[in-house]
Amino acid sequence: MSYEDYGSGPIALLIHGSPGNGKAWQRVGERLAARHRVIAPDLPGHGRSDKPDAPYTIDFFAGVMRSLGRELGIDEAVVIGNSLGGQIAIELGLAYPAWTRALVLAAPAGRFGAGVQAMRWAIGAAARPALLRIALPWALARGVHDPSLPACEERRRILVERLVAEDYPGFARAITRSLVGSIAAGHQPLAQLTQPTLLVWGRNDRLVGLSGSRRVLRALPHARLAVLERCGHLPMLEQPQQFNRVVADFLRTVEAAPLTRARRATGAA
Repeated sequence: MSYEDYGSGPIALLIHGSPGNGKAWQRVGERLAARHRVIAPDLPGHGRSDKPDAPYTIDFFAGVMRSLGRELGIDEAVVIGNSLGGQIAIELGLAYPAWTRALVLAAPAGRFGAGVQAMRWAIGAAARPALLRIALPWALARGVHDPSLPACEERRRILVERLVAEDYPGFARAITRSLVGSIAAGHQPLAQLTQPTLLVWGRNDRLVGLSGSRRVLRALPHARLAVLERCGHLPMLEQPQQFNRVVADFLRTVEAAPLTRARRATGAA
C-alpha cells in the first residue's frame, strides 16, 4: 500500500474519501506535521496503491488501516477522515477503541435510508466502468462549492488521469464495491464511540448535507461541530485554513485531556 509518512510527534492518520487519494490532505498534513507524525495512505484500490480483487467494505478498509498501524509500530492515533474515510474512521473507533485516540469526521458517509439500503446491489450493478467515467467527474463538480478553486481543479485533473490510466478497471471495481460497502455499513452504532470527536461540515455540502451532522450529534452528544462557510464536501481542499484552525483547536484539547477510565481499561487493541 502506498502512503506518505512525515513529521514527528503523536500520530495523525488521514483517510481520504472515494475516489480520492492521500494527496487530498496535503495542505492539512503540512500544518499537522509541525506537531504530529502524519500518515496519509492511498486506500487500497485508490491512487498509487494496489487494486486487488478485494471486498472493499468498510470493515475491510478499517482492518487494512489497523494493519498499517501495526506495521509502522503505531500504538495510538488520532484518525481524521473525509466522506468514505470518515466512515472508515468511525469503524476504527468502534473496532479498535483504545488504538483510536480521537476522531475528526469531515462529512462522513453513512446513515443511508432504507430505500438506498434495499437497492445497494442494484446500485452496485449499475455502477459499471463506462458509467463511472461520467458519474465521478459529475460527483466531484457537485461535491464542491466553488469548482474553480485551484485545489478543486487539481483534483479534477488527477481524476481525469485516473479515468484513462492502465489500471482503471481495478480502480472502477474498487469504487463500485466501496460504494456498496459504504451503503451496507450505513447504520454504524455511533453511540458506542467514546473518543473525543470533532465533526466538520461544509455549509454548502450537496453530497452529505449539513442535516447529516444533526443525526450524528444526536448519537454523539459529546461531539463538537464546526460548520465551514462557502464549503462543500471536501473541507480540507476547499477551506484548508478554516479546517486546519478548527482541527488544531480540537487537538490541543485532546492532548491536554487525560484518557477516560473506560478507555484506559480497554488496553491496546
